[in-house]
Amino acid sequence: MKIRKRKSNKDLRSLVKLDKVDFSPLCSLSTIRYSILFIFFSFILFPYCSAKKHFSYIDTSTYELIKKIDIQAKWISTDKLKQLYIITIENEVIKYSPEGNELFRFSNNTLGDLTHIDITNPFSILLYYPDFLTIYTLDRTLNKTGEFNFLDLNLTNVETVGMSNDNNVWLYDFVFYKIKKVNHNGEILRESIINLSNEFENPLQPNFILERENWLYVNDPNLGILVFDIYAQYQKTIDIKNLTYFQIIDNQLIYKEKEQLKSFHLKSLSTQSIDIPKGVTLGNQIAIQKNKLFVRKKDRVEVFNF
Repeated sequence: MKIRKRKSNKDLRSLVKLDKVDFSPLCSLSTIRYSILFIFFSFILFPYCSAKKHFSYIDTSTYELIKKIDIQAKWISTDKLKQLYIITIENEVIKYSPEGNELFRFSNNTLGDLTHIDITNPFSILLYYPDFLTIYTLDRTLNKTGEFNFLDLNLTNVETVGMSNDNNVWLYDFVFYKIKKVNHNGEILRESIINLSNEFENPLQPNFILERENWLYVNDPNLGILVFDIYAQYQKTIDIKNLTYFQIIDNQLIYKEKEQLKSFHLKSLSTQSIDIPKGVTLGNQIAIQKNKLFVRKKDRVEVFNF
């Protein structure tokens, strides 16, 4: 997997830290021997330890189908509590327990198409209605807790948004070509220093924004996944293209590529394939959360344990 660094050639030390062994001339011969043995066994053991953190070792025979939810869903999402959220074709949001039992519902048919749900914080859920440039926030029982409109910020073209870890909102400003973080009062909290149109050969067209572990991931299907720090400053690009959706779990970026479900480790930079249950295709939307796998099919959503 190739990673394109920003033009300033900033390194990846903020993501990958390497232990150093001191080979000072004053070291004794025995110290040097122990250091060499340490390095030798580290190289042997590291791939094993790293692989155990990936999902690739899961055998498809370990999947257990525990629930079929008969529903026509246009999108599914999960939170860190393993709860499932379904957006129906009627733009209704339904929340389910990890076992697939219905808990709460929310519906609004006055704002057009609901295109995005962000559950970074399961106690403050973000919904986005781009036809009316409107954001709703909901509590854990799907009751409305807030609303604001991007027109109040003089923003007229916002394609996608993402929730920050402090319950503010990330967006891309197509007028000034900058990533911005705004609060619910319309105040700009962070923004890119550089004009991002000068950083790439093609104009940035983000379709998915996700903050995880103090990093902001902005997906452009043609450019790849752009990585920003929490101050909205561009760092590098992960060369995975043609995506509409991905997950980040325990430093692993989970995504679909051609006929495979894959995991790209953000620290070791290695890629693994993930087994999926029999009868599930990559044409289905798949979401993973801890020991749960959720699959959106044409007329139902399936819940698996593994």
